[in-house]
Amino acid sequence: MNPDRLKKTAPWALALMIAIATPAAFAASHAQSVDIGGTTLRLGADKTRAMGEARSQFNVSPASQNGHYFLYPKAVPLGKNGQAQQPKAVGSITFAHGRLVRVTRNLGSFRSADGKAAVQHMIQAFSDAPNQGRHPAVHTDTSISGDASTTRVYFSYPDRVIQVLVFQPADTSELATVDITEQYALSGNPPPDDQTMSP
Repeated sequence: MNPDRLKKTAPWALALMIAIATPAAFAASHAQSVDIGGTTLRLGADKTRAMGEARSQFNVSPASQNGHYFLYPKAVPLGKNGQAQQPKAVGSITFAHGRLVRVTRNLGSFRSADGKAAVQHMIQAFSDAPNQGRHPAVHTDTSISGDASTTRVYFSYPDRVIQVLVFQPADTSELATVDITEQYALSGNPPPDDQTMSP
């Protein structure tokens, strides 16, 4: 992929992944199995079995922290000059008392001032939102108009809604538009507005 295009598309992709991962994280806390990089690891599995499953799919590298291992893809992509690139970790696994206690999936990373600002604003909005000791209600939806699509996730707090919306034009060669908004409404009013903000 063109590095300039990646720079422009990575922030919206990360924002969407963060939004999708939030409800997934709640679900994963209740599940016993975690899908990662084409394999499934079972929380609570003994270390020998879990390491065998991980090594069948990944290059497993110990971290400085005891019991923690990074998972790297076995196939290493080549750079523009044909040289092997330094692979990025797909995730990590952690063991305690001979059992798999944590699986972490890397959802993506990027270097972009706009993306950094958007994510920092979203994190600040979450930290400022009063939840009165409760988790926010999480909602997702997708709508299609012709070949264009709008996907969104929104988090409802008592006095506000934080929304991540991705609009993909029908012409997929055009970059998608991502809006992260914080919306306030009176109680009992409809869900957040799903219109993208003008550039």
